[in-house]
Amino acid sequence: MATLSLDQLRIIPNRTPPHKPAPQASDAQRMQMVQLACAPYPQWAVSDSELRRDGPSYTIDTLREFATPDCQLVLILGTDAAALLPLWYHAKHLGEYCMVAVMQRIGSPFDDQQIRQQLPNLVVTQIPWAGMDVSSSAIRQRCANGTSITDLVPASVADYIHQHHLYGAPRD
Repeated sequence: MATLSLDQLRIIPNRTPPHKPAPQASDAQRMQMVQLACAPYPQWAVSDSELRRDGPSYTIDTLREFATPDCQLVLILGTDAAALLPLWYHAKHLGEYCMVAVMQRIGSPFDDQQIRQQLPNLVVTQIPWAGMDVSSSAIRQRCANGTSITDLVPASVADYIHQHHLYGAPRD
């Protein structure tokens, strides 16, 4: 937030990602986990706007929903998602609503040249991420293997996953 001079960080779980398999956890469960993770941070807000929609969750629709003349939106993505930006639904219109900040994971160099060529009206900035290297797939894999995830997620989220036996988490 400091690097981008953001007043608020809005976390929006998506309902049906058009480019990924359907989530293993229910909408309500994913919303609850995001709320638990964000609870300690007063400048973080959780929105269920995509969960309330029918059909695929398209980022352009969410940006249109939150766009206002007095607010500059910043879409924060990891390098894996950013690499696919030119393929997104109505990608050529993203720059009308936001700029994109790409969080560079450890060991994942990112070349934004292709994005800049294919989406010339989109402002893209890269932010080196010195934090821990974590991904949702790594969390799900550890759960399936019965390995602890307490070093990857807040304790409240790890407890929730374990209590609800999500992602193959073992039963007591």
